[in-house]
Amino acid sequence: MKNKVSLIKVILIALTVVSSVKMIFFGWVIDEGYAFAIGNRLLQGDLLFRDMWELHQTSGYAIEFFLWIFQLIMGSSEGEIVFVRACGMAIHLAVSYLLYRALKRHLPEEKAFIAAVLYANLSPKSISTPEFSNLINQTSVLTLICLDRLYLSKDENKKGRFLWAAAAGVFLSLCVMSYPPSLIFAVFIFAYVFVKSKGRRSEFVTVLSICMVSGLLYMVRILSYMSVSELGESIHMMLATDVTHGGGLSKIPGYALDTVIIAFFTLGFATVSYLISKVLKKKELMVPLSASLVFLWRNLHILLRNDTYPVEYTFGGILIVSLIAFIYAMREKMYSEEDKKVLALYAGGSLAVFLTVLVACNQSVFSSAKYLTIGFATLFVMSVKADTVKSLERVFFSAGAVLLILINIFQYGNPRNRLFNIFDAEARVPSGPGRWLILERMYANKARIDSEELPVAFAGADYVMITGDAIAYLYTDARIGHGTTIMTEDYGESYAEYWRARPDRSPDIIAIECYNGSPDTVVASSWLYEYLEGDFGASQVVDTTYYRLYIK
Repeated sequence: MKNKVSLIKVILIALTVVSSVKMIFFGWVIDEGYAFAIGNRLLQGDLLFRDMWELHQTSGYAIEFFLWIFQLIMGSSEGEIVFVRACGMAIHLAVSYLLYRALKRHLPEEKAFIAAVLYANLSPKSISTPEFSNLINQTSVLTLICLDRLYLSKDENKKGRFLWAAAAGVFLSLCVMSYPPSLIFAVFIFAYVFVKSKGRRSEFVTVLSICMVSGLLYMVRILSYMSVSELGESIHMMLATDVTHGGGLSKIPGYALDTVIIAFFTLGFATVSYLISKVLKKKELMVPLSASLVFLWRNLHILLRNDTYPVEYTFGGILIVSLIAFIYAMREKMYSEEDKKVLALYAGGSLAVFLTVLVACNQSVFSSAKYLTIGFATLFVMSVKADTVKSLERVFFSAGAVLLILINIFQYGNPRNRLFNIFDAEARVPSGPGRWLILERMYANKARIDSEELPVAFAGADYVMITGDAIAYLYTDARIGHGTTIMTEDYGESYAEYWRARPDRSPDIIAIECYNGSPDTVVASSWLYEYLEGDFGASQVVDTTYYRLYIK
């Protein structure tokens, strides 16, 4: 038995290492571009809310720190993206190990190990860059781990309890700073601690006070360079000019349709798994068989480049498996009292993060399920027995984990979010911030050319604006001359709003994507293009290989 378990561990660890290396070196996602742009803005001295209308600006602290470390050591920006990605992956794997240590106190060691492996291979956007989605994923899990030690362990050490409560407060503060709408998750944590600390309200006070003091200090820092009214106006304009979040009640019909689609897929996979387990006369196969089928289905989509579901939908499959696992386990009365306590914390916390994203973003339910990572990992392993070497249940249990890791390995992050696979990544970026990245040949060639042309093209400019992927800002020392670098593909008058509010930040050069002499179609039909051809007042227009520069 030990040899079998050891073999499973070796396979899963080896595949996780391959998956981690792949995520560091392969592919590129548009969201990474503006995450690096935010970190770079902070490193250049831009101030929160005053200089930026970036929706995710408060999450830039991690990338800013790692960029600073890299540039301090290396003296240049060559290869900084791979370095920051590697740091992000190191954090993610460290959190995965801490999760393993926490779950091992409640579950059989093998199940705790597989849960941690599943989490290690489930970053929300299949990237390792420490941008907002990974930061809220990791800090929320660290908060839950602290509360696990505080309320689910048998440690009665009073000093230890205070330290775990304080740590929970710190990680919760980081979670909210990484993504302010995480206040929804914070409410869950406060409610959980309040209920669990009955008779020991000092723990609740500790968590709450650390969060409040952290928030107060943060506000003091911001208000040291701008007034309350200026802050309010900046936040108002930031929200008013963003088209990627919010949506209010208009999102409900879309969410309702998503729910119907999810119910359809869940019923379909559950039915097939049930029928197969019925034929094999092993009903306990249903959950691991469902996982195997769902993740095999997704692997086939990736390998065959089937664009029916975009890249961002990859881990929507975890919602299907989670629902099947939960319903099956409840029906079979598999959860012990301790299991229910563990699920209330980890699955409950995961659900709170999921709701945060649903409320704050315009993503689909299927896509937002990427944030159910820790909930899925615990639901899956706690709904499977898998306690004998010869059991088919163990085979499918392990197969489900392997197939999920293979999704991470095979899927290739493409800047335009098309569904490619790793075999399309065939060229290495030879120079610039993206040095050592392995991309599709066209994008690798573009990165090489941009790293050669843009530093020269932008030489002498104080402030610039560049459409498209915000990674282009890493090729110049010029400051960013507009509010947000999020690629909304809505180049409207919101840019003029920023320039009216901050005329000192008006760009000297505006660069638009241009291919073979033709401007990008989205830009060409936008307000920005009319502005460039008229009121901007360019003294000259210069074309590089991929951009047209309007220079004052």
